[in-house]
Amino acid sequence: MNTSIGPKDKKKSLVAIFVTFGISTLAATILFPVFAHIFLSKEGEYIMQGIPHHYREILLGLFLASFPLAQFLVGPIMGDYSDKKGRRGIFIFSVFLEALGYLVCAFSIHQGILSLLFVGRVITGLAAGNTSVCLASIVDISSGEKEKVKLFGIGSAVIGLMFVIGPLSGGQVAALFKNPIYSLAMPMWLGCAAALLNLFVLIWFFKETNSEKCAHPFDVFGSIHNIQMAFRIGQVRDLYLIYFFFLFSWNMIYLFLPAFLVDNFHMSILKVGTLGSMFGCIWIVGTLFMQKLAQYISAMHKVLFISLVFISFFAIFAAFSTDSIMFLVAIGLIVFVSGGAWPIFTAAISKSAEGHVQGKVLALSQSIQSFSMLLAPLIGGFLLRKGGAMPFVFTAISVLIAAAILVRSGKKPYAFIED
Repeated sequence: MNTSIGPKDKKKSLVAIFVTFGISTLAATILFPVFAHIFLSKEGEYIMQGIPHHYREILLGLFLASFPLAQFLVGPIMGDYSDKKGRRGIFIFSVFLEALGYLVCAFSIHQGILSLLFVGRVITGLAAGNTSVCLASIVDISSGEKEKVKLFGIGSAVIGLMFVIGPLSGGQVAALFKNPIYSLAMPMWLGCAAALLNLFVLIWFFKETNSEKCAHPFDVFGSIHNIQMAFRIGQVRDLYLIYFFFLFSWNMIYLFLPAFLVDNFHMSILKVGTLGSMFGCIWIVGTLFMQKLAQYISAMHKVLFISLVFISFFAIFAAFSTDSIMFLVAIGLIVFVSGGAWPIFTAAISKSAEGHVQGKVLALSQSIQSFSMLLAPLIGGFLLRKGGAMPFVFTAISVLIAAAILVRSGKKPYAFIED
């Protein structure tokens, strides 16, 4: 535990950390109800004038990839910098950048400028690189492994909460206007306001948590080196490979779910947003369920294996389901299991490193996350042209690969749950 801050400051800092963690996640979820409509439906015609539908699917994939690409490039730099210089400064800068990104996105919708929409999305992706700093700050002020797992679980629940608030609020404010210029831009304006609130919370509540400044060399090309490192080191390599294929599967489903709902079930922005918020509630329940289960189950690696196989089965079921109710039930079950698995994987990754390099190591995990978020829409955008079911089939294959690697890696990476 970091002894440079007292219990009261620790509580305030945790509030600021989780608010920042949540608002960063909001950047990915608040556009959930509208991005498929911008690229694939009549609402976005004024932006997509003259672009054939099959090219719009590719553009959608590129748009979805622009956010994690920026996050992938900048996340390790932020984590590295926070290890050397402290967490507070990079937090404040990144959240200011996030507000600017939302502002650019909103302006692009009002002006009907597609290229500017991409620029705004890239800026918000750069700002979302602070996720590794959030995780490192949690490690800074954790008193032990059990508290760290608990706080990571709260972080996962915050993600789930943003899966509720983001799509629901984005869909609701968009539905207030019939004019597509205002309905599609309103979620961006709401995100900008949330980022400014986040900035206020950070300035007033967050106290520096990093009392052990690290002297490791600063690495501008940290993302590339992180990927190389992750896939080069024995059992740690297996841990990151499992994490990569798990996240790739999740991102393939989540990012292309709105496109599937719009193309196959012709759902409105409001319905897509409402469903997104329902899945957020399910994610939270899945996280809490796994937290309880971890107290009674010693063979956590077996539970994770069953979870991965479960996700694969229902991804195939969803891919070929023609009934909207059955499709949504299958997706809900996938979300439930994924919400439970995420904090276990994250805690295992953190356990693999020494305390003074948590920013760098958790930035490595964010590089894996961002890399999966980058590849999923790029591949999914092309798969979507072959049929709406293909992204889900690819998900099933990916998560089975994760399960196979988990069997090879054994229980050791997850044994800390038993302590």
